[in-house]
Amino acid sequence: MLLTVTGRTSGRAYTFPVQYVERDGEILVLAGRATTKSWWRNLRELAPVGMRLRGRDVAGMALAVVDPAGVAEGLREFARRFPRSAKAIGVPVTGGEPDPAALAKAAVDNVVVRIELS
Repeated sequence: MLLTVTGRTSGRAYTFPVQYVERDGEILVLAGRATTKSWWRNLRELAPVGMRLRGRDVAGMALAVVDPAGVAEGLREFARRFPRSAKAIGVPVTGGEPDPAALAKAAVDNVVVRIELS
């Protein structure tokens, strides 16, 4: 998916590819190693985003989740769907389920962005 985020102060649009998971009518995007990325900071408050999703342009409202419990919940979905990506951020997956202790630890250094489709 291509995600377009508008800078809060610059007003400039930034578009980049992201890995995503669809869940219960929303899209989750992982900002892995969040301290090294800045794009998600534009979504600390609910903000509109654009997406190129499966060949269609769609819009949504996005919010960065930074609280560890919320991040762990989002990471769990990613780990189930993308076990290799989970391993890259230190979350091993065994039998389709991510390690709970590793999820809690990884939740401190990552951010999950929740997008509600318009």
